[in-house]
Amino acid sequence: MRFFNYPKILFSLGTIPWLSACQTVVHLEGVTPVKLPYLKNTANECYYLDEFMPVPDNLVTGLSGALKLRYYSFKFANYKDWNEREIVLSFYSRDDKCWSLFEEFYVVK
Repeated sequence: MRFFNYPKILFSLGTIPWLSACQTVVHLEGVTPVKLPYLKNTANECYYLDEFMPVPDNLVTGLSGALKLRYYSFKFANYKDWNEREIVLSFYSRDDKCWSLFEEFYVVK
């Protein structure tokens, strides 16, 4: 019976270095962060997001009563003078054209 366990052990030892090599492929240190435009959070601002916002890593849209909502998330971005890289910007609109910023988040890791 012990003889049949040796191939499993050898296979496991052979795959461990391979699995750790895969983790270095998704390492983000060499990636240039997305440069997000400086946005103000005031009631008088109107942003036409489809014209200038970079492509987000994730975009969630929804409704809250008559307001349309958009949540843009960027996993690796520069925004204002924040040192954090993972940013979520939230907008609302009444006409789906002119958007106002109402929340800014950064994810603490």
